[in-house]
Amino acid sequence: MFDFDVCLVGAGPVGIVLAEQISNNGFRVGVLESGAETPEASKRRLSNGRRSGLPYFRLSDARTRGIGGTSWRWGSHWPAQGGLRARRLDRIDFRPRGHVPHSGWPIGAEELDPWFEQAEARCGLALPLATAEPAPDLGGEIRTTWCSFAPPDAFRTSSGLGASSLVTFVTHANVVRMELDPDGRTVSSVRAGAPGGGWFTVTARTFVLAGGGIENARLLLASEFGRPGGLANPAGQVGRYFMEHLHVESGELRLAPGAAPPLDLYRRHLSSGWPVIGAFQVSPASQIARGLLNSTIELRARSPRFFSPGVRSLAEVAWAVGEAQVPPGLARHIRNIAVHPRDVAFALATRAVSQTGLIGGASALVLTAEQAPNPRSRITLAEKRDPFGVPLPHLHWQLSPIDTESIRATQDVLDSALRTAGVGRIIRKWGDAEPLPYVHGCRHHIGTTRMSEDASTGVVDRDCRVHGMANLFIAGSSVMPTAGAITVTMAALALSFRLADHLKRIAENSPIPA
Repeated sequence: MFDFDVCLVGAGPVGIVLAEQISNNGFRVGVLESGAETPEASKRRLSNGRRSGLPYFRLSDARTRGIGGTSWRWGSHWPAQGGLRARRLDRIDFRPRGHVPHSGWPIGAEELDPWFEQAEARCGLALPLATAEPAPDLGGEIRTTWCSFAPPDAFRTSSGLGASSLVTFVTHANVVRMELDPDGRTVSSVRAGAPGGGWFTVTARTFVLAGGGIENARLLLASEFGRPGGLANPAGQVGRYFMEHLHVESGELRLAPGAAPPLDLYRRHLSSGWPVIGAFQVSPASQIARGLLNSTIELRARSPRFFSPGVRSLAEVAWAVGEAQVPPGLARHIRNIAVHPRDVAFALATRAVSQTGLIGGASALVLTAEQAPNPRSRITLAEKRDPFGVPLPHLHWQLSPIDTESIRATQDVLDSALRTAGVGRIIRKWGDAEPLPYVHGCRHHIGTTRMSEDASTGVVDRDCRVHGMANLFIAGSSVMPTAGAITVTMAALALSFRLADHLKRIAENSPIPA
């Protein structure tokens, strides 16, 4: 049996930051991690689960168990490749928007600003998240936004924390449920299983779930205590509003004769020796006026043959086969492949993708968009169980009409701006091809324990405390009410710094007994 002041479940970047900050305040911290010091292939099966709705990645491949968590997926060839895409959420992401159902955060952007600064410093960012490089002037509706890439290895070790007598990492600790005091609103302990079949209990004054958007919801749902729907779930909100970042590679930019805009800015490049990338973005005012979701558009150099319907269909089918899914419009994809054999052969021989050289007349648009919060897109429990007896998660991923409508409308706004500025035009937009290019996710799990004013619309309050619970908190992207148009790690880290500060202030008002 272990006893701590604070028990953290999960040792990804969020759990690492919380352990650092909380132990710096003099508290004994226990970090329970189902994986090992480094990722182990045998642990992937613990992330298995059922999928329904839209085709999605295998859940066992969507997350990494081990100290450092999914930061192991950020690559290792930084600064040329890999690293963490690092940018703050936009101001508009926090606001209620009439055209985006269930939008708006209980906190404002300004409340996270100081914590974003700490998150940026912790990730080792050497430059501010902006650049002075000149960008094409495309008028008031389109602006250029910038994203930096932080080093990928900032969270892949417990060595710094392990030197502290206040932090204990318990690896291969598979939490199966939470136990409550008789009052029904205080977590007294968590029960965990070890690979060899043994069981142990961890007690603490405060508990924080930091297992990610799927596991946080799964553990709450699995800890039923005779309550239909799981722990702290009176309105059935746990697991709802699962969101992804929508990733679509569709549309071809063709430059106007004689035009030579600095479009290499919209691919990864070095600025003062630091990796950055620019992206086109519809201005917040135009997003509101046109009823659009927030999104960014980057450019990717392609061989002209990449835009063949046969090559595009080949890519869609290959992805689906790799993820054990059936692609929508399979019959038409097969027809496209059969009708364009030369292009398909070229793609198979050369991969049809040019990632080197300057962007010229063949540039694919790579759009990343937020998904509108949708209560029908959710995590529930499957009938099958993991080796420790916990029901596996069931992901039912659903989009709303605004998600796909906004993709085409955003491309139309950019197309109009490019034409007006004499830069070029966009052809083969999303919606022109048959079947439609598939909308992929990015393995970003958002919103299943969302922040809300009360339990009728979410799971945690503005301080990330679970509604109705005295000492249970949730950290990470699962508390985000909306997703924004950028990877979620920076926002999740900023929220974690803020939560650590909140827990410190709670302890100052209720000192830990000697």
